[in-house]
This record gives sequence, structure tokens and C-alpha cells, in this order.
Amino acid sequence: MGFNSFLQGKPDCRLTIGEESIVMPHTIIDLEEPLNIPSRHLVWGCIKNATDLKEHSISIETLSNVKSSFSLGDMNFKGSGSSFVQAFKHRIEHILEANGAYFDGNKNRGHAQKGQNISYNIIQPYSIGPLKGLYPTMDIHP
Repeated sequence: MGFNSFLQGKPDCRLTIGEESIVMPHTIIDLEEPLNIPSRHLVWGCIKNATDLKEHSISIETLSNVKSSFSLGDMNFKGSGSSFVQAFKHRIEHILEANGAYFDGNKNRGHAQKGQNISYNIIQPYSIGPLKGLYPTMDIHP
């Protein structure tokens, strides 16, 4: 799934994403009907239904065959589709490896395993009331 993407299915609007599909960064999928994203598809933009999906997705095979440019919906692609697909796959593989997705308990330790004893908390200031703008105090006792 792409960074800063938002995917939301609902009990009556299930979202299924096929194998090897790529959800591009900043994609919003907020369903108003059940939706199946086929295997090996690239998805982008704002998707609420099957009509949106038709204008905001392309099979990875079709994109790989693009030689110079391609337009669909609000997406305009220029360049080698094959080079883009290979570079994106390489980047995903690097992220998986760097974060320890292939950790077997001994080898291939990644960021996720190195910091497993660390907890990060994001604290926001109070947004209303007499303490507005102040940050709450937090004591952590392990």
C-alpha cells in the first residue's frame, strides 16, 4: 500500500485487493459499494466505486507496455512503463527487507526488530478548553 494512503471498506462494502497490486501514495479508497481490485493492478486517486476504479487503475502488464506516454482519468504518465514498474517493485522489496519482513528469528533483522523494545507516542496539545495549546503530561513507568 502506498504511503499516506487511506483505505476504508465497511461491513457492507468490503474491499479486496488482488495479489501484487500496487496502491499508489496518497490514494483514497472510501467505499460506497463492495469493490475488488484485480490482481496485478496499479491504483491511484480517489475511489468510491467500480466506476471510479475504471478511471483510476491500470493493469501492471498494460503499464509495462507503455513506451512514451499514457493518460487515463486524471493520470498522465510519461516515460517507460516497464522502467517504472521495475523501479517500484525494487523500492517495495527494499522497504520490506529494510523493515525486517524476511526476519527468520536470526537473520535479516530489520528496523522493526531493532526497535522492538521502543514505544513512540505522538502527543497533541489540547485543542479546546482552558488548557488549549498546552501539551498533556505523561509519565511512563515500565
